[in-house]
Amino acid sequence: MLSRFFARVGLLVLPVIALLTAGCSEADLKVRQSTFDHKGPVARLQYEVFMDSVYLVTVLFAVVGGLLVYAVIRFRARPGDENKPAIVEDGHGNPLTEILLIVASIGALVFLAIPTLKGIWYTDDVPEELVPAARLSAWYPRAEGGVENYAEAVKDQVLEVDVVGKQWWFRFEYPQLGLTNEGRRSVPNELVIPRGVPVRINLRSEDVIHSFWIPKVAGKVDLMPGRRNHMWIQADEAGHYYGQCAEFCGDSHAYMLFRVEVVEPAEFTRWVSAQKKDAAEPVAGSRAAEGKALFAAKTCAMCHNVGGHFGAGAFGPDLTHVASRKSLAGAWLDNRDPAAQQAAVAAAGGNTEASAPVDHAVQKANLIKWIGSSGVLHGDGEATRDVKPGNRMHYYKMFNVAGLNETRTQLTAAELDALAEYLLTLK
Repeated sequence: MLSRFFARVGLLVLPVIALLTAGCSEADLKVRQSTFDHKGPVARLQYEVFMDSVYLVTVLFAVVGGLLVYAVIRFRARPGDENKPAIVEDGHGNPLTEILLIVASIGALVFLAIPTLKGIWYTDDVPEELVPAARLSAWYPRAEGGVENYAEAVKDQVLEVDVVGKQWWFRFEYPQLGLTNEGRRSVPNELVIPRGVPVRINLRSEDVIHSFWIPKVAGKVDLMPGRRNHMWIQADEAGHYYGQCAEFCGDSHAYMLFRVEVVEPAEFTRWVSAQKKDAAEPVAGSRAAEGKALFAAKTCAMCHNVGGHFGAGAFGPDLTHVASRKSLAGAWLDNRDPAAQQAAVAAAGGNTEASAPVDHAVQKANLIKWIGSSGVLHGDGEATRDVKPGNRMHYYKMFNVAGLNETRTQLTAAELDALAEYLLTLK
């Protein structure tokens, strides 16, 4: 009977074990947002704390499950047991067993509490031992070619990035470097940081609770309305990383993504210089010039800033260098050619951080798709389906301005093409 019991259990357990182990290959762990493929000290520590809990739970499962199996086999009903008198014992248990269970429970909590508290302390802010090498003056030239990259007053500070959560996109600002929303030079949805350099992240929200999460670089931390929060990150490998909001924040929460470009420090310096430049003027009489006129006529400039062209808009994402971005619509639309991207990943040996450059044909199609959604009306009087449902573009009632009725912008296919051509010049 005992062998038959184990045979039945084996028939159930073995397929489950085979199914679980089939998904445990190293390649399967290196997906876009895998916390097992950590690329920085913060993510590495959080992974180690997680694995400590896995080891503990595995031991507890084996002990408790083993005792359960033993009890089922040892005290199972046997033929003839119905004729035996019932065993009734009046007692209060075994004191030694109870004490051992209490001690074991406390030990398990301590086993998890020590690395957890160390992790909380470590991830709160840039560790003191890393600060000397992380100061701006240690890796970022303060002046180049007579141009000041940052003020003397901040040379001993680590790089700081202000992350602002909105429904449903992220705005990144570099206050020490002059890239701020007030200065009409913020960076939407694509965070750029130097490789191997600790970065302090200041988190805040302008509407509801959001959560900032880059799985391969650091765990999630909430952005709270009316309260400042913070964390620090460091990426040890250059590449293209994926992040997202990890707190339900409205009907397009699932579409609230962002990207992280980790570059070498020298390239980061060049990137900051490029971000500070105004947009180039489109060629007179071109489709792009026509699109610039439409940008003003269709009130796009009320919400969006284009450095050197339009400076009033500060509500929506800054578009000064929109054509240089690898994603669109809160990182929901990818501006890279899918085939080229797959080839880049394959060439890197399956490294999901490998990234192909922007494909402007794909980017133009995405721009037309994005602008042509969000409640826009076309010549036939019908609106296209939203790329990101509930986004505020073209729905002016979302601004909560008294007396401002809901309106919808009307664009023809030719106008959409002209607007896309203009935005493609903003590199």
